Amino acid sequence: MGLLNSEQLLDLLIGQGLLGKEQRQFIILHKGKQRQKLLKRHGGRRQGDQRKLEQGFPDLVDIIVSLNMEPPGKKDMVLTEEIIMRAVGQALKIPFKKLDPLDLDMNVVTKTIPKSFAINHLILPIGVRDGVLEVVTYNPDNKTVLEDIERANQVKVRPSLSTRTDIKKILAEFFGFQRSISAAETQFGGTGEGATVDIGNLEQYVRLSSAKELTSTDQHIKAAVNHLFSYALEQKASDIHVEPKRNVCLIRYRIDGVLHTIYKLPKAVHSAITSRIKSLARMDIAEKRRPQDGRIKIGRAGGREAELRVSTVPVSFGEKTVLRILDPDVIFQDLDGLGFSQRDRVVYDGFMTAPHGIVLVTGPTGSGKSTTLYSTLKQIANPETNIITVEDPVEMVHEDFNQISVQEQIDVTFSTILRNILRQDPDIIMIGEIRDLDTATHAVQAALTGHLVFSTLHTNDAVATIIRLEDLGLEPFLIGSTMLGALAQRLVRRICPNCVEKYTVDAREVRKFGFPVAGEDVLELHRGKGCKQCRGTGYSGRLGVFEIFPMSEKLKKLVAARATDSELRRVAVREGMTTLREDAWSKVLAGKTTVEEALRVTTGEVN
Repeated sequence: MGLLNSEQLLDLLIGQGLLGKEQRQFIILHKGKQRQKLLKRHGGRRQGDQRKLEQGFPDLVDIIVSLNMEPPGKKDMVLTEEIIMRAVGQALKIPFKKLDPLDLDMNVVTKTIPKSFAINHLILPIGVRDGVLEVVTYNPDNKTVLEDIERANQVKVRPSLSTRTDIKKILAEFFGFQRSISAAETQFGGTGEGATVDIGNLEQYVRLSSAKELTSTDQHIKAAVNHLFSYALEQKASDIHVEPKRNVCLIRYRIDGVLHTIYKLPKAVHSAITSRIKSLARMDIAEKRRPQDGRIKIGRAGGREAELRVSTVPVSFGEKTVLRILDPDVIFQDLDGLGFSQRDRVVYDGFMTAPHGIVLVTGPTGSGKSTTLYSTLKQIANPETNIITVEDPVEMVHEDFNQISVQEQIDVTFSTILRNILRQDPDIIMIGEIRDLDTATHAVQAALTGHLVFSTLHTNDAVATIIRLEDLGLEPFLIGSTMLGALAQRLVRRICPNCVEKYTVDAREVRKFGFPVAGEDVLELHRGKGCKQCRGTGYSGRLGVFEIFPMSEKLKKLVAARATDSELRRVAVREGMTTLREDAWSKVLAGKTTVEEALRVTTGEVN
């Protein structure tokens, strides 16, 4: 591997059609200006600076990226560091590797080569496969460095290229986190197997040796917990799980609905990490036998904030902590981006603009009900509207709403607060959940007195909300006269746009699953092959699947006559309602999700 100087890099990019000759001249001119600035800053020409500027591989890449140049004939594409490094790898026959922190082993990254060596040479060990140490580097001319690693580790090294930004970021994060954990483990004291045993709620364990307990105020634990939070936000995780096992502490993130193991930490630091989280959430650190709930608000770069809802429960080997991440960027979305079909969006807009009535959103835990409700309230909020919410607990604080948190211990419940809420002159009321007859009765009363009420209910589909309200004890004529409609929803994973591919499938096979397939023999559908961007899953992000059930005059009469849910569903479909299964299938045909995802979220649904 020879060293790429500036001229060779520019020739390489022109040869691959990523730069034009005029662009080359512009880059050289810009590079000359940068060179003069550097020399002026150092008060004249120095040999090291001159050599660096003449070879200039890293600096030239930065210059090209900063210019936001478009390859010739490609108006929708800008030259990025990744595109340039992929081109370099292709020319030098060195594979390019897109780094995913979730695929890396912290021990391999931090314990194979010294930190200073890794940072100085921008080289990152990523794994051992078939006795070969795989590393990624930014500098293609690192033969001597690779030989040093081979001699030190007595193992053959296989290099790949990656971007300098990704390598520096992972080195900083992994070495910083590992340093915090190692220091914390050392400070805890005791290195024998018995020193890390914690069988929590299984039986009493007595440690005879006096060891200094690691506290939640320790600087290393603070740094480690801060890293867990920021890393989870960066990965767009919805939950953080801190799980005690017999000898380790597992850190898992839920990303796009799927749990990923991120770290396996020494068991010695579990108690301190849990105590730190409980301290931040204003929970009782000393209480380890009972479940507790709390909240943490965290600030991010750019003045943005997120909230963490914390829950701890005692399990076999200690306390398990789960943190639900409530990110305003996720909770408050444009309704157009949630996945409504054109018909469903028109119907739902009718619900939102109604002067009074009840709208119910239904679905299992994690189906996006909170996102739909918060996004709805944010869209209809304005200075002329008084919006009051009653929640258990308040999920996301927003200044446009007047939010009340249920507190059972002082008798502030859904039903008790609703008795007083009408005196607050509300226009729109959001009730976190209708759980009992009292709450349902007060919701109906609010709708009858001219208020628009939003709430959630636990049913499998939209039509079943009628039967559920009747089971709670509401009179059918009250349901028919106050309810505007119901919305059932699920979340499906989106196909990853970076690795999407077309494939064909026998229409008869798909028809067996109850999807409304037309008369074709062969269907052309989409799926994700799996790539680094989607961690090999084939999916990236999520999308809503909806079933919206509006109450027409005919349906109101059927409800008053105590019609069965099958009768109601039959009439609703005849009037244009799209079922969950049908809406999921439409998103499969549109190439947004897969047949497997549509089946997963609609299995057991009635069509």
